[in-house]
Amino acid sequence: MQATRPRRPTIAPFFADRSLAAMDKISREFSPSDEQLVYRPAVPDDNRAIADLICQAGGGLYEFLFDDLIPFVTASDIVAAGVGMSGGPLSYENCLVASSASAGIVGVANFFPADSLAEETFLSLVSDRFDHIGPMLRLRDRGSMFLNAIAVAGNYRGNGVGTHLIALTEAASQEAGLSRLSLHVWVDNVAAIRLYKRHGFVEVGIAELAVAPRLPHRGGSLLMRKILPTPSRRIAVA
Repeated sequence: MQATRPRRPTIAPFFADRSLAAMDKISREFSPSDEQLVYRPAVPDDNRAIADLICQAGGGLYEFLFDDLIPFVTASDIVAAGVGMSGGPLSYENCLVASSASAGIVGVANFFPADSLAEETFLSLVSDRFDHIGPMLRLRDRGSMFLNAIAVAGNYRGNGVGTHLIALTEAASQEAGLSRLSLHVWVDNVAAIRLYKRHGFVEVGIAELAVAPRLPHRGGSLLMRKILPTPSRRIAVA
């Protein structure tokens, strides 16, 4: 009898009624902009808008991995396919979005438990390109929630939307019983590193990558980590 391979965990269970109530409470406590935004778990039909923002957050990473693999198919097309399906790290199940009535989705946070990131899953797709970023995949903070991507559309930056999404990610992490939030950021993205430090993240280590013409970064990828408040300080939900 063939053993059934366990399904990798996603954050979908975190968005139960209790977590949605916590998200609503945070939304009422923050005022990210004059325009009313809705913060909610993503749905499959959000995949195209989410893919564009995830590619933006990657700083060329997804173009490096996926461009030119299939004729007439872009990196954003491939990411959108992954977002629209369940079970994968980029899945809509692992995304929160900020949505505007006039502009649609203007922000996204993609996150999942770091321990669910199986390197072999990625390496089976395009081995040579994923081999190149292998140091990034191996450098992770096990036991943390991994914030894989956070991005805000240009016209909505500087209004607290990113801060709001980080706060929601922290709340979901605590709901999952995880005490740390981690992320990767390009070493040469000084502005982003400064932003994350303001939010309480500290540097943990650097994944050194060989120079590649298709990947426009120098210095490798920096792993950062934030210790979340203790359970006693979690947001109370009626």
